[in-house]
Amino acid sequence: MRYVSCEEYGRPHDLRQRLGQQLKRQAPVSLLDANEAQTRVGSESVFGALFDPRAGTIQPLGYCRGLARAAKSRGAKLYRQAAVQRISRQQESWILQSGQHKVRAAKLLLATNAYRHDTHGLPDTNYVPVYYFQLATEPLNETQRQQILVGLEGCWDTALIMSSWRLDNSGRLIIGAMGNLDSSSGAVHYRWAQRKLAQLFPRLAGQNFTLASCGRIAMTSDHLPKIVEPSPGVYQIFGYSGRGIGPGTVFGSTAAEALLKEDSSLLPLASISVYQESLTGLKGGFFESAALMSHALGSRF
Repeated sequence: MRYVSCEEYGRPHDLRQRLGQQLKRQAPVSLLDANEAQTRVGSESVFGALFDPRAGTIQPLGYCRGLARAAKSRGAKLYRQAAVQRISRQQESWILQSGQHKVRAAKLLLATNAYRHDTHGLPDTNYVPVYYFQLATEPLNETQRQQILVGLEGCWDTALIMSSWRLDNSGRLIIGAMGNLDSSSGAVHYRWAQRKLAQLFPRLAGQNFTLASCGRIAMTSDHLPKIVEPSPGVYQIFGYSGRGIGPGTVFGSTAAEALLKEDSSLLPLASISVYQESLTGLKGGFFESAALMSHALGSRF
């Protein structure tokens, strides 16, 4: 379960507007008042929320490993550290080269989203790179777990420089936000997370973060994923804009089926021949700079 939470500065019109959008789609979403939101979160820093009982939280690496096990059980061969450097066409086949190795394929599904390497032979995917990091505390003790996120909902706010918080299965509290933790400004994001933790849950002030992760998001201007078909029998899928885990699974499986059956009507979205996103580097730099400024100054954008 998840709810969308605005915090201490309060923009209730955001929640009401989002509620109206969801109800128009007949989504089972409800608006929580300050008391309800604070009880569920265990924090007086929230004033209201949208609650969506359909949503949930997931451990991305655990999910990826589960998908890998399922694929291997069906005969798939998985290779690590084997980036494709060149793709070429020979008669009726595609030739993919990785180092000194080559693979021949009749169809191609390029589904690396924001992690595609430069590859000769096919157009590059076009998106705005945005970074998101997460920091985890040590597992909370039993008393703390009875006071914080007792329903195990995952939370995220409606700020432009958004942040999130949730518990994992081990009881670690995980704080996340936009920003590149692996950059030279990583310390600024880390200190912000410490302040954020103390602000949300004063009883946890001073807790150290013992685990960290940072990843790249492929964002598009309309925040919708793209299925690009640069050549017959080739799909490039990218641009989930931070919502890639669930939709990515659906897009991947349906795109694979569409390729094998040569039936594009099976795709969740119509494919396009090309997609152009302007000023991707500048836009990516804007988001990182805004995250850095917000975290350095403690302001809200």
